[in-house]
Amino acid sequence: MRSWLSVLITDAESKKVFDIPIAPSLYSLSNKMDNSLLAVRDINHKYIVVERKSKMRKIIAAACLMAAMTLCVGCSSAKDGSKDTTKATTETKMKVQSKYKVPKITAAKKTDQLADAQKGETIVTMKVKGYGEMQFKFFMKKAPLAVKNFVTLASNGYFDGQIFHRVINDFMIQSGDPTGTGTGGESIWGEDFDNEVCEELLPLRGSLCMANSGADTNGSQFFIVQAKADTAKKGLEEGNVELTKKQQTLFLDQGGYPSLTGSYTVFGQMINGYDVLDKISGCKTQDNGSGEVSQPVKKVVIEKMTVSNAE
Repeated sequence: MRSWLSVLITDAESKKVFDIPIAPSLYSLSNKMDNSLLAVRDINHKYIVVERKSKMRKIIAAACLMAAMTLCVGCSSAKDGSKDTTKATTETKMKVQSKYKVPKITAAKKTDQLADAQKGETIVTMKVKGYGEMQFKFFMKKAPLAVKNFVTLASNGYFDGQIFHRVINDFMIQSGDPTGTGTGGESIWGEDFDNEVCEELLPLRGSLCMANSGADTNGSQFFIVQAKADTAKKGLEEGNVELTKKQQTLFLDQGGYPSLTGSYTVFGQMINGYDVLDKISGCKTQDNGSGEVSQPVKKVVIEKMTVSNAE
């Protein structure tokens, strides 16, 4: 099993050197590169090249520095699976843009990630063209910003016609970008909003999570975790994140992606449509232009999202 490594990143402007620990699941040693180099996966699972600590330091482009620092933030927050780390609150001074009508959202009385939706609770049905429907419940009490944002966007037709621009089998499927490139989208407030992370909500199989480019950079993009129990088990064996026994058991029973814990807001959970999720994840993909084979060859389109109440 590969061990944690340290890399040295030098900021081209300040000349400050950052010593960043890199988890085994986030780097790749390549025979095509000098042994002093690593291909390190950033928060969006794209690879950047940095230099190993054992070699001479070198100045790296500012974009790479930011990506590596973003990765560092994700690793540090993920190592604590026992405490809430969110800065967001149930109230926000941000003003919803006038073009959006905010629907009434009914929260469950109790937060239980894998329980059935309670009668009257707000749910969203996502119809994917040629694949079928997936349904989700939400965690309004634990992730109010993310839930309000997603449900409002869904009720206003924001996601209708959008594609799943990033699909990685046994990991996740990602959408929420009107440009379909993975670089677009915005929240109902027109600005990024904070992460909402708590120990009760984990990136389990079927969880609905906010995609981001670093801490507190949530907009409109989201992903649905598809990884099954075998993948979750391998992730736990790598030991990249500290979890309680209860949390480990949930991953082993439900599946999911343990290393995402603490870095992304989990704000919903699938209640129906796991077969649809697996069909989408199994679609044929191609290089997305950055070296990652994650772009569906045939577009996977969200035909319609409908907001309703559980019966």
